[in-house]
Amino acid sequence: PILILSSVLGMMVMISSNDLMVFYIGLELQSLALYVLATFNRDQLKSSEAGLKYFISGSVFSGLFLLGCSILYGIFGSLNYYSLELLLAVPLTNYSLHLIVVISILLITSMLFFKLTIAPFHLWGPDVYEGAPISSTIILSTVPKLVLLTILMRWMAVAYYIFIDFSFLFIFLGLLSIIFGIFFANRQKRLKR
Repeated sequence: PILILSSVLGMMVMISSNDLMVFYIGLELQSLALYVLATFNRDQLKSSEAGLKYFISGSVFSGLFLLGCSILYGIFGSLNYYSLELLLAVPLTNYSLHLIVVISILLITSMLFFKLTIAPFHLWGPDVYEGAPISSTIILSTVPKLVLLTILMRWMAVAYYIFIDFSFLFIFLGLLSIIFGIFFANRQKRLKR
């Protein structure tokens, strides 16, 4: 229960945050509890493997998120949602600076795609869901996804003027997720995968 409550506390911090660093603190509080929940069956090797895969891939994408945040902070001097929304609404005249801002926003968004298990960032999902206990799988596959979908919509509102250029990316990743879900899930023999 303490792990689930700390995960819920992290999700509440993520939803109520108005700053990317506060969001990151809530994300890590939630993620650390979910890493432990994925490895809750200590007697089974698959459970330990699932937690380790989730931890390593989550750490890589957390690093990408922090890289994107540091680039945004270096350019704008703020990570507050409202400040970033106002600063990103003004078109950047320098093309290279605009490209760096786009890359940093894509780094942040890729971490959200990873946590939402959107294709092609979904490869950790079936392995972790299969190795984790059924109660942990239910929590891993539902509650954080609802919270992160809310966060993604909020992040799209902040970086709206950048995402206008990348609307095709969301369409492509959505179609890719549907195609992977249709064709590759039919081949699975295990229900949890």
